Amino acid sequence: MKKIITLVVCIICANVAVHAQFIDDALRYAKSNPIVSPRAAALNVAFYGISDDASAMLFNAAGLTLIGKSELNVGLGFTRNSSETDYLNFNNMLKTNVESITNAALISSFQFGSNKRNGAIGIGYFLEDDFVNTFRLTGVNNNYSMIASEVDFGPGNADDNWAYQLYLADELQNGNQFYFATPYRDSLSQSAMVTEKGGLHNVTAAFAYDVNEFVALAFSIAGKWGNYGYTREFTERDSRGIYANTNVGGFVFDNLQTHETLNQKVSGITGSVNIMARLEEFLRFGATIKFPTWYQFEEEFTAKYTANYRNEQSRFYEFDGESSYNLRTPFVYAAGLSVNTLGLTFSAGVEYTDVTQMEFSDALPKVMALNNNIILDLVGQTTWGLGAEYQIPIFPGMVRASYAKTTSPYQQDIPNAGVENFAIGGSVFVGKNIRIDGVMRWVDYSELRTTYTSPQEMQQYARYTLTKSPLNIMFGMAYRF
Repeated sequence: MKKIITLVVCIICANVAVHAQFIDDALRYAKSNPIVSPRAAALNVAFYGISDDASAMLFNAAGLTLIGKSELNVGLGFTRNSSETDYLNFNNMLKTNVESITNAALISSFQFGSNKRNGAIGIGYFLEDDFVNTFRLTGVNNNYSMIASEVDFGPGNADDNWAYQLYLADELQNGNQFYFATPYRDSLSQSAMVTEKGGLHNVTAAFAYDVNEFVALAFSIAGKWGNYGYTREFTERDSRGIYANTNVGGFVFDNLQTHETLNQKVSGITGSVNIMARLEEFLRFGATIKFPTWYQFEEEFTAKYTANYRNEQSRFYEFDGESSYNLRTPFVYAAGLSVNTLGLTFSAGVEYTDVTQMEFSDALPKVMALNNNIILDLVGQTTWGLGAEYQIPIFPGMVRASYAKTTSPYQQDIPNAGVENFAIGGSVFVGKNIRIDGVMRWVDYSELRTTYTSPQEMQQYARYTLTKSPLNIMFGMAYRF
């Protein structure tokens, strides 16, 4: 017999599927093309072929020996986020703004040996990613509901299954086996508002030196930290009255309201080895290997589910908990080439990462199971780009532009899953030692997000496409002394 309750508070560790148990969350920390600095943003992956200021620490640190002086490099950024969701053939768009410090770095150059070869050490802060975003989704799900997801994939214990506790499912018996069943499996209107916040920060230290007049080597180590906050208000409603004459335990369902939060703290460490060959001021070629980043996550999450019935009664079930796990991202292999003539520099860059090598460890069984999904659902990603930078002959300044594209990480591709990136920027020299940089960068890409857990044949009804089109505007200063 069902126990009538109005409140259940559970501290859970292993039996509830939480937001962070989706591949989406791993991909968030395996992204390429960080903001880095205004100049690097204007050239994107093509900056691998130039790498001659403080931003080189995140591209090819061997280029630091080209600076020849000490350098202070700082930058600020503004982002206009445009987010559109496509869920069950319903589209919604929202826009938000965010401002941030993008970078602050210091490089010190020196000479060593009898041949007076160049060397450089540097340390810098970089904003790798900004997670701030708000979006909404609406639709009529005629195939698979959140209630059905809890019945099929939620806890098998009656005390922990919110669908059972809220009179949205019955407990049935088949021989010695008990299971849950619900009449509310489909044909419900759904809506959600999602708010994301936080960011990923990076402090990198690098050491570079010239092996000879043509080749330089460098090593870097980076510590990463940040947080990710997620809040979702999700509603499921019998708006068409399909279940007006259906009851569970005498309660006739009208709507379900959920409030879910996730607060995630992350820290990690990585490094890189770099080499650059150059021929005077005419040609540069470089290669970089970035080691996997080892992340450690600590999470706190809450969820409250409120069922409202047609007799204007309501009941709620809530829980909170915490978890921790580790994530290893893949190696990143990158190369760049640039050619300079008559004040015009053409550059190209390419970067490859096999995201199928991402791996969770020291985690709950449901999180560890994602390692198989990563192999089955994802593919390696390639980022390529072209850029140009021109020294204006009659004006103390430069102009630059670039185009870059990152291929989709999904086996079953979705429209626009490849990241497209177009940027234009410029610099003004104030005296001989100060360079003021500015850039406008347009990015457009789509992500496949999971609404809730579903069987394989129903995944298309429990996922949505989130298209992001951020506009980045950044300004910075490079001072050499």
